[in-house]
Amino acid sequence: MWLNYAYYVLLFCTLTVMLAQLSFRPVRVEHILTAIFSGSLAMVALQVLTAQADSPYQYVFALGTCATCNVIWLISRALFRGAESLAIQHYALAASIALLVMTSRSLELMESVNWLTADNTGWIKGAVSEITQLLSSTILALAFWEAVRGFTQASKTSQYQRLLFAGSFFTGVFSCTVVAEGILTSDVSSQIKPWLVVSSALLITLVTFIILFWQHLSRRHISNIAQISTGTEGVAEPILAEDKKVFNQIRLLMEQEQRFLHHDLKTIDIANALQVSEYRISRAIRAMSAAANVNQFINSYRISYAKQLLTSHQSEHWTILVISMESGFASLAPFNRAFKASEGCTPNQYRQRYMSKETVTNNPVVPY
Repeated sequence: MWLNYAYYVLLFCTLTVMLAQLSFRPVRVEHILTAIFSGSLAMVALQVLTAQADSPYQYVFALGTCATCNVIWLISRALFRGAESLAIQHYALAASIALLVMTSRSLELMESVNWLTADNTGWIKGAVSEITQLLSSTILALAFWEAVRGFTQASKTSQYQRLLFAGSFFTGVFSCTVVAEGILTSDVSSQIKPWLVVSSALLITLVTFIILFWQHLSRRHISNIAQISTGTEGVAEPILAEDKKVFNQIRLLMEQEQRFLHHDLKTIDIANALQVSEYRISRAIRAMSAAANVNQFINSYRISYAKQLLTSHQSEHWTILVISMESGFASLAPFNRAFKASEGCTPNQYRQRYMSKETVTNNPVVPY
């Protein structure tokens, strides 16, 4: 009875957190991922509640429980490395775990409607369960690692956020695994573990939302500071001075060492070179430049370099592909997109315009 109330509380809180993501402006990747994570936990609550009521809908709700541990890893990575750290391989790994969970739940659904029998699906469910458990354990460890890696190089605020996340995450996972399955007896565990699961889910959800809101307020504060011309009011000055220092170091890497020519340059590479956190790199660039993110900032240097190559006589016979590669782009398509977004024309059009102007300059029309 009381356990049902606990799951109703979980359902209410997760739906509230999910809807609260709509209030963030601008909406970032971590907000979208948190909404997915909260929605999946809401499905967990609905599955348990309908199972206790012996409702057939429990199998339908179970299909939606596929975005818990895999998505919290993506959230942890985005919170403490920045959204730029998420690449296609990270989403692919999370999606593969979700697919495994949905496969297992689908088999249970087909068994419930007598489309399949346990004799036919037993070995498949067993294999899927073992693989899912292995991947889930690995992904949980990675989620915790994202919060503690680079802790000493992080700012004080980031350290507090990392401690809060890592502490709640460790508490939740430790209580549901080591305590429930390793310390307690089976009889006691069967009664206590559901409470540990629901409380851990609540704790991690609320802590994640608190950190999201905390970071949102920090970004707004930094944005307001950047608009202050003097930058000398109250506590704003040391934060702005810190951003200026990091930003000047980033500019040295770009302008003197020309790191932007490395096509695989990422935020973590800049952070490692300067011995600071990725969050501080992203924060400094957003606060001190017109770029919306690190990738856009790096591309601005690449495009400037490409414009020099497009108008140089030494590279006038180079193809656009060669110029894109020489400027630090990994392939031609991203180069064309970034160049057109910056200059309003394609690289080839930019070169032709320059050549037309040079022809007119070198061969002026002589009036009679």
